[in-house]
Amino acid sequence: MYIGAIYSRILAILLVFSFLLFIPSSYAYLSVPDTPNLKILELKQDPYPARAGEYLNIWIKVENYGSREAENVTCVLLPEFPFSLKPTENPEREIGGLPAMEEMVLKYKLMVDTDAPEGWNEMRIQCRTHESVPWIVYDFNIYVKSLEPELVVGSITSEPTKLFPDSKENKLIIEIQNVGNGDAELVKTKLTLPDGFEPTESYSDTANLGTVQSGKSKEGTYYIDIDKNIKPGIYPAKLLINYKDTANNRNEYKNKTLDIEIRVKPLPLFELKTETIPKNLSQGDRAQIKLSIRNAGYEEAESVSIRIYKQPDQPFDFDEKYEYIGNLKTNQTGEAVFSFDVNDDAKLKTYILRAEIRYVLNNEVKTVEEQILVSVELPKKDSKLLLLAVLLAVFVAVIGIYYGWKKTK
Repeated sequence: MYIGAIYSRILAILLVFSFLLFIPSSYAYLSVPDTPNLKILELKQDPYPARAGEYLNIWIKVENYGSREAENVTCVLLPEFPFSLKPTENPEREIGGLPAMEEMVLKYKLMVDTDAPEGWNEMRIQCRTHESVPWIVYDFNIYVKSLEPELVVGSITSEPTKLFPDSKENKLIIEIQNVGNGDAELVKTKLTLPDGFEPTESYSDTANLGTVQSGKSKEGTYYIDIDKNIKPGIYPAKLLINYKDTANNRNEYKNKTLDIEIRVKPLPLFELKTETIPKNLSQGDRAQIKLSIRNAGYEEAESVSIRIYKQPDQPFDFDEKYEYIGNLKTNQTGEAVFSFDVNDDAKLKTYILRAEIRYVLNNEVKTVEEQILVSVELPKKDSKLLLLAVLLAVFVAVIGIYYGWKKTK
């Protein structure tokens, strides 16, 4: 029996020793120090998340988990942007004595700056028991939700869907999205265009959008002209936005500049040269107009044709008013010739005819209008005078032949 009791005690000691060996290190904090020991922990904030431009309450727990009372406990809150203490709040709190294994909850009221960035922002508090003891510093984060509007460019569309050089009244539709948490009021926009682009009319580069609510979007419509000499490519433009920001307890106007891109596609461009035969037209002439059409653009034009239009009171009678030319590659020239009669009673002046060049690009029929200048410069030749001139010439020739023959005799 005695040997069995000894054996049982030895076994119990071994079990206790084994248990102590396998205690995880994570349980070390359960040991109670034989001195005062402070632990700091933030409890909560109200509201959550904090809102820019508004007050915020935070609660912080200071705990003495040592075995002795902590004397002269002092804590200091150290707020930095975007936080500041309410003017009546004192950042330093004197807790005094804090018994072992007891805690104290501190409450602070903070102002969140109106320009606070959205997201996590750092806060710091420090505590100590005596002036000679180092500070115990505790950092924690407070989440701030900004109520500012945030305007960005959404989709950009146009009518026509492709923009080309030498085009007028192109409709540009720009979507403005508000991805912020506050509304933007009285939103006004102005489109600033690069060289070679112009607003079609006065104020066609501006749009008033009114209020753009948080999470919503609105479209601005602008009309622009594109110069003939613009090369295909991507052109940077800017959208200037002015709006009223009433969020975060403020009421102010703000300006913002957004970058946009205007894409110009390659397009055939035509240079038209006109020649009349004869060069100087007279009343009653039988004449021709020779048109040289050069593709000076950056894209091939397919199935090119040209048609001439004239007003009923213009003194020309054309045999045909339409001619097919064919495909014109870049820098290639085609010709069209139109025969016509000039009326006998045509006034001596320059007439403007309208020419329509029709071609196909990407299976889409397009047209370009040009002007043709035709000048009637000389009056109708008198037929009697012409006959006299012919008879005189014949008479002179006959006399010459006669005298030549007589000399040979």
